[in-house]
Amino acid sequence: MNKTNKVFRIVLLPIVLGAMMVLLTACPRHKEPIYKDFGKIPERYLATVPYQNGDMFRLQHESDRVIIDFSVSRHRQKESGDNYIYLEKYKPAPNFYYDYEVDITKCTPNYPLFEVEINFSNLYMMFEEEGWESERQANLYAVGAARFPFIGEDHSNYNVVDSLEINGQYYHDVFKLKAEECYYNNVEEGSIYAETYYYNYEKGLLGVIMSNGEKYWYYEE
Repeated sequence: MNKTNKVFRIVLLPIVLGAMMVLLTACPRHKEPIYKDFGKIPERYLATVPYQNGDMFRLQHESDRVIIDFSVSRHRQKESGDNYIYLEKYKPAPNFYYDYEVDITKCTPNYPLFEVEINFSNLYMMFEEEGWESERQANLYAVGAARFPFIGEDHSNYNVVDSLEINGQYYHDVFKLKAEECYYNNVEEGSIYAETYYYNYEKGLLGVIMSNGEKYWYYEE
């Protein structure tokens, strides 16, 4: 090796290594996938919905007194998602996969009326792990959609009726829930939809008021 080549290597090598370090630092590097399993919904929240698989309840139309039976099916299932909130927090974002549990209650009428579905999950845990606020809410669907809090959680921001009288029976601590406004925006003009629900943790759905004024109330003999 001649002297010129030796000097060239001594001078150039640090420059080349430095440039490589800059490139490696500046370029996005592959990140290992993240996987989280949020497990099961805590048992204390299951009483948010009082219905059990195989139950039956009734609603009565206020004007013509027709009584409608609803058959209940309830189960829990695992669901999955990916890259939900990590895309913005981490750049470049790793592939993020997660599993969570959903509790699903479907109430099917024996008359051509709206089907009722109530569901909730433990997906809130993902947001809370990231330091984001996430209310622990259940979703109620019956033509229109509304939300109410998990049992035992703060309900100060909800409209709660101390007592509600239906056919001579009194029900207490009842949520008066308005269907979400975003739902109204997607309803065709002239369509009939649910405007208000009455619900409590003891009996479940106690009443539905439709946009045309029709009312359905909980019925028990």
